[in-house]
Amino acid sequence: MNLPDRGDRDADAEDRRAALGAATALAAAQPQFPWHDHHEDWLGLAGHAYRWLRSRDTLRAASVALIPGTPRPEGTPEVTTTFDLSDTDAVTFTLTGLDAKRAPTAAPSDTWTWALADPDTSGAVLAVSTDTLSATVSAGVPDTNLLLTVSGATTALTGAEAIVVQATAAATVGLTAGTPVPETPPAAAPSAVPGSTTGVSN
Repeated sequence: MNLPDRGDRDADAEDRRAALGAATALAAAQPQFPWHDHHEDWLGLAGHAYRWLRSRDTLRAASVALIPGTPRPEGTPEVTTTFDLSDTDAVTFTLTGLDAKRAPTAAPSDTWTWALADPDTSGAVLAVSTDTLSATVSAGVPDTNLLLTVSGATTALTGAEAIVVQATAAATVGLTAGTPVPETPPAAAPSAVPGSTTGVSN
């Protein structure tokens, strides 16, 4: 037997409250509504509203996605003009929800667990917000194997985002030594031609 989870129960309770509120508003708009003698009419209005709400297209998140913010230099405010995540940048990912038809909706209430896979030990750092609805990744050295994942403790929903860290333009220059090789010996001095003389003639 599949019992409704907490999210289903909360959504059902919210729909019941909304249906009762709508029925009350409709009845109040009718000055002669028989509140005392025909409360069944009011409950009937609430029942119709409740059934309509429960049969509408779902707005409850069926999956989650990570929306990357704008990369920025590490330790600076979240404002920058570059989009690529360079090895000197940090980027904040915010959790959002997608309903069963992939339409955006609010992420469900849950305690979210974030993880950053860094198999190449690039030095990337993950910092999760207090409410667990966002996390900031600070880049390490250039790398193409970073994977950010998130999962809900109650909803069991998961999300993932691959991250590519790119090298920035050169900030300094260095000297790289090549492989030593034997010096080229100097050219030999020309030898004297037999029978020739040197000096100044008289």
